[in-house]
Amino acid sequence: MEEIRRAALEQEQLFRVLQISEKLELINTPFLDQEHLDYLGVAVRQPLDVDDDGTRDFDPRFFESWLPDELVAEVACDELWMDRLGPDMSPAEWRFEDYKFRWFQHCLEQLYEMDNEIWDPWFTDALEIRQCTGLALPFRQRLMPEEYYLPVAAFFPVDKTKPHVACVMADSNVAPGDQVLYSEVHSAVRLVRFRLEQGQHTGHHTKPGMLYTLHRDLFARITQVHFDGKSSKLVLRRSRRLDLRGPEPPKDAYLLVRWVANRPVGQTEYVDEPEPDEWTTTKDSSNTAPRILLGYAS
Repeated sequence: MEEIRRAALEQEQLFRVLQISEKLELINTPFLDQEHLDYLGVAVRQPLDVDDDGTRDFDPRFFESWLPDELVAEVACDELWMDRLGPDMSPAEWRFEDYKFRWFQHCLEQLYEMDNEIWDPWFTDALEIRQCTGLALPFRQRLMPEEYYLPVAAFFPVDKTKPHVACVMADSNVAPGDQVLYSEVHSAVRLVRFRLEQGQHTGHHTKPGMLYTLHRDLFARITQVHFDGKSSKLVLRRSRRLDLRGPEPPKDAYLLVRWVANRPVGQTEYVDEPEPDEWTTTKDSSNTAPRILLGYAS
């Protein structure tokens, strides 16, 4: 009976996520303000502390940065960091993230070769990711060639029992201030929807996703996502904006590598209640709260 209840909850969550997706299609702007987020049912919670600066963090975390800085510096030393392309190349001839992401991809590939028991990485386009894994990450080309967003990598836990999933998205827009990019919510919806549609982790109340968004070749942001069944909202926890500018890899570039090469953590699985002992079970159930088999408990 418990399995049936959990499957029903999962289907209800999927229905809510699909509603968010439908509403999102009605919005035509690269940036989302609070009014948009409220309309969609998206909650931006406490900022994600990616610097480990001792900030009190009471909200759940489902991904953990653990690599030492020295190891990241070691794998990065033999790859060229390209800050800008030559002035003779127009934006229509290249995508902003192409040349800079090569540095990140090189570092990550080296790290995954050292430890291949955490993530299964896919450094390829949206079509191949979908065909080979089933994850349908979003991509959008607008009227102008330099206006777009698209995936450049996806990551799946080697341990198939874990419901975590992650991706790197490139967006040609730079979000002003702390505004949320349209592509951030679009990608968050697809990550959560993927796990809910699969139906392979019904025993987990939370299916977390991690999103790494490149804002052109200038900045980046790390966003943890999950669907909260109690509030029926898509929850985002966003990092500060990481600065990727400079003739040499800045500290934030190394920080981003460390976080992409994270490890999944956190309590995501339902905890089964122990069966009552026959000696403590009574026929009088007046003191027992009724169980809700479908829907959410308030």
